[in-house]
Amino acid sequence: MAVKEKCPEFENHERWLVSYADMVTMLFALFVVLYALKPGGATPTEVNKVVAASLADALNMPLPEIPIDRKVGPTAQGMGIFDNFSGDQIREPLTQKFPSGSHRAKVIEMEMNRVRLLVEERLYGQNKYPEKGDKGQERLVNIEKTSTGFKLQLAARHFFASGEYQMRREALKEMEEVGQILMELGRPIVVEGHTDNLPSSGQYSNWELSALRAASVAKYLIKTTGYPATKVAVAGYADLRPVAQNTSEAGRAMNRRIEIHINYEQDGAASERQ
Repeated sequence: MAVKEKCPEFENHERWLVSYADMVTMLFALFVVLYALKPGGATPTEVNKVVAASLADALNMPLPEIPIDRKVGPTAQGMGIFDNFSGDQIREPLTQKFPSGSHRAKVIEMEMNRVRLLVEERLYGQNKYPEKGDKGQERLVNIEKTSTGFKLQLAARHFFASGEYQMRREALKEMEEVGQILMELGRPIVVEGHTDNLPSSGQYSNWELSALRAASVAKYLIKTTGYPATKVAVAGYADLRPVAQNTSEAGRAMNRRIEIHINYEQDGAASERQ
């Protein structure tokens, strides 16, 4: 009996057509959607809503978390395209953290005393201990504790001319020294401008003058010392927060001031000033 021969298997050389057909179908669907989004198309509002919702669902789909041992790349952020801009650098944190309120108070006290000592040495030098009967050098900077840290209180009469917001040229070196001292701390700061209650003698109101002076100081610190701009804030309070009575020239002189507040974080979050 003759054995029936098995037909040879047919090898399909056109399997690529399946993938090609899928691609064409997807392109067709894409052009249908684009045509529906064209201005003047049929019921564009409803189509846009449907398409927008679908795209949002697709694009917002969370990606699986990459295990930490599989991640690659730099361990710290670089400066990128901003490496030539002073004050915008992303730096490694150098500040001390405080897990509790008591530890926070100790850190504030320690750093405040350190700043006071540096201010005495760099701004006053030999005049910090004036001889008996000598008035000594004018006190340019006072340091006081606050609810969120401490502040440097600068006498505006030394750094600014009456009615002006640009700092005196002869006072720039002292402001730079203050900035260098603050840079060593690396804490967030708020630069505040304050005036007395007399109308400003220049072209600016007390509101404008206080804000412009604070901005001038902040800009100078960023430009000359490289203080990170992300850690600097500016505020102007005019005559609304006096530290002395405005009934005398001495009191008004105390109210005309620049305050640099050094703020401290509590449990990883910045404390709000009261």
